[in-house]
Amino acid sequence: MRSFNGFTLAEVLITLGIIGVVAAMTMPSLIQKNQDKELISRIKKTYSDISNAVLRAQTDFGAVGNNSILFNPSNTAVENSEKFVKYFNGAKLCKSKTDKGCAKYYYDLKYATTKVDGSGQTVVDTSNYPKIILNSGAVLAIVQYNNPDCYKLETVSVVDEYGRPIKNPDGTNKTGTWKNTRCALIRMDVNGPKQPNQYGRDAFGLAVLKEKVSVEGWSFVGSASLQNILSGNDEFVYTNYSKGQTIDF
Repeated sequence: MRSFNGFTLAEVLITLGIIGVVAAMTMPSLIQKNQDKELISRIKKTYSDISNAVLRAQTDFGAVGNNSILFNPSNTAVENSEKFVKYFNGAKLCKSKTDKGCAKYYYDLKYATTKVDGSGQTVVDTSNYPKIILNSGAVLAIVQYNNPDCYKLETVSVVDEYGRPIKNPDGTNKTGTWKNTRCALIRMDVNGPKQPNQYGRDAFGLAVLKEKVSVEGWSFVGSASLQNILSGNDEFVYTNYSKGQTIDF
């Protein structure tokens, strides 16, 4: 009589069960790491594409080191976007959401950290700026400032970490003085309409100053993440939330 050394059905099922549990525990982490790696690659490429386009434009205008020619404060965001789009190979310009084929590029972007309105409900960015769609799939929103020589001394409300105005003892909003040295802003979403559509993950803000393009300092538009990634740290800083949530303070 032959004897067979093998696994019983029960042993096989137990082994498969263990493998399934381990896979269920590790797969989300692996998927997240792969998504992060792809986003980091796209972030660096899009930032490089923007930097190269700005430099080429400066060279064409004979104004190397001066962004106030390309992002002319006397022009509208659309007019300057029409000039800027020419420096990206195969790029398309959407002047507004109503342009043919452009509606899909106007979508909600969650902020990098939880931002609320006056009633304590979470809000998202729903801006309708002109947008440049790159052939990589990245989307650039162009916000133009019309301050002479890219400078204005402004009085602004002081806000807390959630974007709520901070009050004075008499109940009025606390204000401060801010030197606005921006010619424009570029809000980039490195994979376009694809998720996660959140600042600090796939969307970020750049400030166009007269002499350079730098990471926008506003924390809500992903400054911490972008500074990390451009410095080689590759660490995302963001808070996941849903539009319309009520935050209890």
